[in-house]
Amino acid sequence: MFNQTIIRVGVRYGVLCGLVCFALVVALFFVGFNPFGDMGRVTYLPIPVFIFLAIRYFKLFHEGEIGFGRGFRVGLSVSFYTALSTSMLVFLFVSFAGPEVLQNHITEMKALLEETREEQIKLLGESMYEQGYKAINSITPSMLAADDFLRRIFVGGVFSLVAAVFFRK
Repeated sequence: MFNQTIIRVGVRYGVLCGLVCFALVVALFFVGFNPFGDMGRVTYLPIPVFIFLAIRYFKLFHEGEIGFGRGFRVGLSVSFYTALSTSMLVFLFVSFAGPEVLQNHITEMKALLEETREEQIKLLGESMYEQGYKAINSITPSMLAADDFLRRIFVGGVFSLVAAVFFRK
């Protein structure tokens, strides 16, 4: 069950991918976009590339022929370490960059909710919409980092599944 080679490959490619994703977050911030809003989806692009590279490396240099299970575990390992390193760096960035990063994100989220107010009320109801609108003010850097972690794990899991099917025997 526990394979050190899978962990080593996951750490190597996951941390590198996490650094690239964080560099994209910082680049988006300095260009003037909200890196946690809609434009922040660009920061997820390196994840499938690094997952494919890691599984290919594992297949070429360690196992030769790999099955679906090992390929999936390598992909999940890469996505876990990517999500972990990126979310830790995002937490530090939001904490040290100051409250304006978080305030810009909150302002953009409120504007987005106001634009889609009628659809949201129809879908959720008036009371749930108001609760969600009020809850936006209580976003902290740790909540933002946890959200980033979960999103990257999900995206990495989906691409790990695809890559494992692609590289199986």
